[in-house]
Amino acid sequence: MANSRAFLKQSDLTRYAKAMKNAGVSEFRVEVEPTGKIIIIAGKTAVEASRNDWDGA
Repeated sequence: MANSRAFLKQSDLTRYAKAMKNAGVSEFRVEVEPTGKIIIIAGKTAVEASRNDWDGA
């Protein structure tokens, strides 16, 4: 049986990672649904990631 086509290629993931980095997002997650739908969930920006929660106390 032949292998099925990949929903997400490594080159696509690398492109997404570079775009997130250029946008200032330091944490993100990529989810691929069984239907092939790709979802990118952005987390903290680089400014938020460098701030410590204890600094404001």
